Amino acid sequence: MARPADRAGHPDRGRAIKRTPTLQEVAEAAQVHVSTVSRALDPAKASLVSEATRARVVQVAEELGYRPHLIASQLRRGQTQTVGVVVPDLGNPLYAPFVRGVAHALDDHGYLPLVADTQDDHDRFRRTLRHLSSRRVDAIITTAARTADHDAVRDLADHGLPVVLAVRTLPGSGLPTVDHDDTGGGTLAARHLLDLGHRRLVQLKGPADVTPFKHRGRGFSAAVAASGCEEVELSTTATHPTVDEGRRLMEALLAAAAPLPTGIFAQNDLLALGALEALRAVDLWCPADVSMVGYNDNFYASHTRPAMTAIRLPGYDIGLLAGAMAMEHIRTPDDAATSVSTAPVLLVRESTGPPPGR
Repeated sequence: MARPADRAGHPDRGRAIKRTPTLQEVAEAAQVHVSTVSRALDPAKASLVSEATRARVVQVAEELGYRPHLIASQLRRGQTQTVGVVVPDLGNPLYAPFVRGVAHALDDHGYLPLVADTQDDHDRFRRTLRHLSSRRVDAIITTAARTADHDAVRDLADHGLPVVLAVRTLPGSGLPTVDHDDTGGGTLAARHLLDLGHRRLVQLKGPADVTPFKHRGRGFSAAVAASGCEEVELSTTATHPTVDEGRRLMEALLAAAAPLPTGIFAQNDLLALGALEALRAVDLWCPADVSMVGYNDNFYASHTRPAMTAIRLPGYDIGLLAGAMAMEHIRTPDDAATSVSTAPVLLVRESTGPPPGR
């Protein structure tokens, strides 16, 4: 038996819990059949009920505090009005605006994003796909796919679940895709450094099994080769696109390359941040000693010291496009777009300048 002090010590203790009224109770109060209430409160079926009846049912439902069981009604229609959004690393500032773009696109249709982070791990990615599928999401949008994930992603689509790839693509998968012209972005980075007079250049590369890094590298190398200048090949690449890996790559470059290349392309902004730290540790500075170009143009790129020259990847826009494409594939799969691409933009800031002595 509860002590009086217990009841007095908690303001809610002893109060009756309010019960949500049932559909049957709304029907009795509105003096209509249960099926009429169900139709009147379902936007997809409200047209089957007269306007006067619908208004009366809605008024009674509001007065009683009735709340429809959305999950049950959605499942009866074969939809949950949710879309799984799978990203590799929520700690990467690229993905916050991407998820916001997806959410805004889904809002227009009454859909909700369910966001999951794979920590850029292959097994976790596969488990995440299974969990979302078992929860009967209506589509999946992912930026987390690596080359080895091709079969797992393709299998979901083959079983009827719309899958939209964004940022990271899987060439040959045939899946709807919203990508970025990473080859063009790598080309822009190389040409900027070449135009400044750099003749010995290097890349700090992201994981080779992630398509954007592969394409950025390809564009950069082609532009350097076409100019007749030298690209120094670093023997190691990043296992993950992180600050720690950027620091490690730059330390490896400092130990291996003599003289140090004066033009550096970090294939994403986090790698660039780590590289700047490694340079400062040995009293080297941008752009006095070396010039550096990053990629993505995350929010902090203009606030680093020096401010980072970067290729902009429009995360929010890609998210908006991916969300809209997912809705197209849910509603009209036969007429939905299969591929959309965004263009890179070079933003020149303080981290790049002519090579020393020029």
